[in-house]
Amino acid sequence: MVSVLIILIALAVIQTALILHTRNTLIDAAVQGAHHAALVGSTPDAGAARAEALIVDRFGESLGAEAVADVDDDGTVRVRIDATLPLVGLLGPAAGLQVEGRAIDEATW
Repeated sequence: MVSVLIILIALAVIQTALILHTRNTLIDAAVQGAHHAALVGSTPDAGAARAEALIVDRFGESLGAEAVADVDDDGTVRVRIDATLPLVGLLGPAAGLQVEGRAIDEATW
């Protein structure tokens, strides 16, 4: 009985580490996409494409991530990424994950 409990705890720790790694990597991709979209001569669609390319390079197509970029009235570029969470076992959160990256558009300076 103790070994089953230890295995469940180990799987929970692995699942938590995988979720945190995925979240941090998605945040980095969103920020990089926002920085790319904020460059002079670039568009929000180019930033969203850059974020999706980074996600595919790091995780492949398994997350089904979609990036959407827009520019606010104050010149802030926002890249929002929606993705599903990876699961180690049959147990775990079934929800998706939404992260956002922001950068100031260089054209507004």
